[in-house]
Amino acid sequence: MMWFGPGGRQVIVPVRRGTPQADWRTAMGLLVQWFKRPDPFDTFTRYIASKGLELWGRLLLICSLVSVAVTMSLLRFSDQGIHNQITSVINAMIIVATLLMIIPFACIPTFTRRWSYVFLVYAEIGVPAGIFLNKNPLVGLLQCSVFGLFGAYIAFFHSSRVQTAHMIFAVIVLLVIGHQVAEYTDPALAVSLGFLIFSSITVVPFTCQFMLSLLGTDAENSELDPLTGLLNRRGLQRAVDERGVAASPPREASYVVAIVDVDNFKTVNDTLGHEEGDRVLRELAERLRECGGNHALVSRFGGDEFVLVDTVPVGSEEQLTKDFARKLRLDNRDPVVTTSVGIAIASTTRLALDAEGVLAELFRIADEAMYRAKSSGGDQVLLCHSFGQAAAD
Repeated sequence: MMWFGPGGRQVIVPVRRGTPQADWRTAMGLLVQWFKRPDPFDTFTRYIASKGLELWGRLLLICSLVSVAVTMSLLRFSDQGIHNQITSVINAMIIVATLLMIIPFACIPTFTRRWSYVFLVYAEIGVPAGIFLNKNPLVGLLQCSVFGLFGAYIAFFHSSRVQTAHMIFAVIVLLVIGHQVAEYTDPALAVSLGFLIFSSITVVPFTCQFMLSLLGTDAENSELDPLTGLLNRRGLQRAVDERGVAASPPREASYVVAIVDVDNFKTVNDTLGHEEGDRVLRELAERLRECGGNHALVSRFGGDEFVLVDTVPVGSEEQLTKDFARKLRLDNRDPVVTTSVGIAIASTTRLALDAEGVLAELFRIADEAMYRAKSSGGDQVLLCHSFGQAAAD
């Protein structure tokens, strides 16, 4: 930590360490936070799409499935692998199921959470089935390492509850096949390999998911305004980028960008104090949330400036303008707090949010409308129909 000592000189002050008890409570709190963290499937798939990596992700999974099919096929020719007609039939069924799993990865337009769970069910059934088919259980023990690959997949795409269930199931299978190895060959070998594989199927996936949870939480917090809990400028930009790439615009709907600026906010701070000014901003943030739908993006863009990005039904412009005018005027305060609002609206039948320059143009139009409303005395909403005429309320 940097600090200024005598004469304005910079000195380094060591950060105080917590007590072991405090560190333990912090670790347990982070563990509980990891366990309660929601399924990141939608967030992570949108992120991959926004980076243009969706195709490469699919190819990686397809290559993994192909490698499993090839491995199971080669075991048919091993003296230590498939050894009778029953195991041969089951082995063939696993190979066919693995190849069939490639189809959704290669063909469906959007890889949904439902398909992801189908993939996991296939893995949790197919891997143990393949493990217990071999004549030599040592081969099956080595195959348990495949659980680690699926654990890594879960770490990125699914919740900690799914990961926990997967690890418990994988450890049970490992213990059963490890017991068979101990009886068939060498107990010491079974224990040593078992510990190694145990680490690959539990410690590695857990560590990956736990660290991703911490990084995800920190990233989310860095994109939130600490005063209002809304997205900050950076968070809004990321959310808009993801929505522009991944979201499908609803039919008969219009994209809306609204920019809100508090009238004479400096006067509020100077006369009532900064604490009261903060309360005004928090109340306006809550009211702006109410103006948007369930999927609206709401941001505190600057000191007293807010932004809303949303979709609304076509033809609801008049009601939208009335809602902004009514909710963003704080009559319960003395003096009354008013706002200047600029709204730009564009029909999705003509424009898509990810069309080049469209969103930037909507922001520009909303910003101009907001400044026109403010220069006209404030306390009004000015709505512009995408590149068209303005209507004031």
